[in-house]
Amino acid sequence: MRPGASTSEQQELAARVRQGDAAAFERLFRAYYTPLVHFAVHIVGTLPEAEEVVQRVFVNIWRNRAAWAPHVSVAAYLYGAVRNEAVKYSQRRPPAVPLEEAAEMACDRPHPDQQLVGNDLTELIERLIQELPEQRRLIFTLSRDHGLTYAEIAQSLGISIKTVETQMGRALRQLRERLQAWLNVAP
Repeated sequence: MRPGASTSEQQELAARVRQGDAAAFERLFRAYYTPLVHFAVHIVGTLPEAEEVVQRVFVNIWRNRAAWAPHVSVAAYLYGAVRNEAVKYSQRRPPAVPLEEAAEMACDRPHPDQQLVGNDLTELIERLIQELPEQRRLIFTLSRDHGLTYAEIAQSLGISIKTVETQMGRALRQLRERLQAWLNVAP
């Protein structure tokens, strides 16, 4: 199964998982594990933590498989579950850097021109995406990196489609403006 499978294919797979079909569960896991880990990294910050979050979600699905019946697409359900688990995980762990050290590091940042030396455009864009407000970044990532539709994003985050559209527009505008400023390109 591919992450972009039709809703009927996804629901059929979910039904097989509910019945205890280990092969169906493995198929679900293999199809979504990597994109979900990539998504979770944007929330928790490190690959090992993201892998732990995604594994917890899949373990919970298997443990509660008899009752597992996503009311949205399987993809939307999984992204929503990973987001919720990642937020809970982030709230349980202590901050990685004391506030005073973080403030000092922010003051020691080199000038933007110096930062671009040795970096390629991909790294710049990734950093600018990370600077987006949390909800805007999640919506952008779900749409661009994971291929979810606005409706699936709205369902998984519990917001309206209009909010998704607005946040995507703002994310694209903010990224465009920041890129133009960093690269000294006229609008």
